[in-house]
Amino acid sequence: VVSGSDDKTVRIWVLEDEKRNLELKGHRDDVNSVSFSHDRKRVVSGSDDKTVRIWVLEDEKRNLELKGHRDDVNSVSFSHDRKRVVSGS
Repeated sequence: VVSGSDDKTVRIWVLEDEKRNLELKGHRDDVNSVSFSHDRKRVVSGSDDKTVRIWVLEDEKRNLELKGHRDDVNSVSFSHDRKRVVSGS
């Protein structure tokens, strides 16, 4: 399970083993939308800081910040082929 929060974090919840939960930090404002890639190796997140981030789950500190929105990002998703990310602001 993946969640975004007003505490500016993205969290990956491993239901079978609480010790394996991940907290991903990098956004500077509330996180409004999150989505797993179809292969479950990446997460995309959108935030009130007007950015989209793509997180590589094998290396929780590695992420790509995408800028360009002029307002809060409220919706994000991966394409089925994992080659594109769509975001709505």
